Amino acid sequence: MKLLIAIPTYNEAENIEKFVKAVFESLQSVTVDGNVNLDAAGILVVDDNSPDGTAGIVENLIGLYPQRLHLLKRPGKQGLGTAYLAAFDWGLSRGYDVFLEMDADFSHNPSYIPVMLKEIETHDVVIGSRNVSGGGVEGWSFLRNFISKGGSLYARLVLGCTIKDLTGGFNMWTKAALEKINLSGVISKGYSFQVEMKFRAYSAGSCVKEIPIIFVDRKLGKSKMSKKIFVEALLNMWKIKKITGIDSGIDSGIDQFIDQFIKFAVTGALGTVTNLLIFFFCADVFGLPEIPVSIFCFLVAVSQNYVFNHRWSFRQNTGQEALSFKKWLKFTGASLFGLAANIVIMKAVLLNFSPAFKVIAQACGIAAGMVINFILSKLFVFRRNS
Repeated sequence: MKLLIAIPTYNEAENIEKFVKAVFESLQSVTVDGNVNLDAAGILVVDDNSPDGTAGIVENLIGLYPQRLHLLKRPGKQGLGTAYLAAFDWGLSRGYDVFLEMDADFSHNPSYIPVMLKEIETHDVVIGSRNVSGGGVEGWSFLRNFISKGGSLYARLVLGCTIKDLTGGFNMWTKAALEKINLSGVISKGYSFQVEMKFRAYSAGSCVKEIPIIFVDRKLGKSKMSKKIFVEALLNMWKIKKITGIDSGIDSGIDQFIDQFIKFAVTGALGTVTNLLIFFFCADVFGLPEIPVSIFCFLVAVSQNYVFNHRWSFRQNTGQEALSFKKWLKFTGASLFGLAANIVIMKAVLLNFSPAFKVIAQACGIAAGMVINFILSKLFVFRRNS
């Protein structure tokens, strides 16, 4: 089998030469008992017209690795997903059988390549996972790590997928896995591309293996991640779910879903007003400790939200059912996940940003828990009885 390592780049002049050399050095040290042809293993750099001259550096390196280092130049920045799709198309048309996705900033350590090559002999997809035992990250703040893990958990909940690191970009694919995915149908261009690819493979019945890796934050260059890309990825989860036609229990009617989510958000906003007013007077005015106050605010707001959601947000599901203590307990239990996010984010904001008013940190915590609250409420609390 021929291996192609796909490396998308945009302004990676500080990293690309060292990284290419490190990858080839790692391949020289590999001992594989199976049928992966390492002598034919190649690297394809897909560069989106980097202003810093990344492509020129790669062109100068090609002479050192004839027939093994390749460059695909594109006219402008078109997104991570389209870069990988172009690399897959390039490699499939040239007879490559195994494909490895890597970032050029050394966040994905080339030393893991031998382990991945060993596992790909018996699996369709091998994922370098930060979220399995032995995996993790280095150089990230607590808040960034929490957001990353929260995003992966959110994707797993929405899609009903058991893969633990859906968002990671250090992944190896066989040709057979890519053919099952239907690459022409992939809709994601940015951050959600990795989620969609893995979910499509999972839904198609591919054999997936997660191996632990330590993801190290880049030392040189600038991250391409932004708040806009992250929010877009969160919204794309529902598009991915709809297009693939896989349902984990959430009603398939998109109109009903949107209606319920809007009502849930309005209900949550009312609960937030109650929560913030109590929190402001207790924490900011009277100086009481944040965590006990936050728990008390939660209990008041959750009771108010339960009544509104039962009677209004999910009325299509609850019908004429009476309010019940049992369902209140379920709703409270589901909301505890939101409370956990609330407390963690609140403390992280207080520690890292020192806002003028503590109530600002509380508002951030409430926002972080809202989406998880909605999903769990719809799935387990107010689900229609058939």
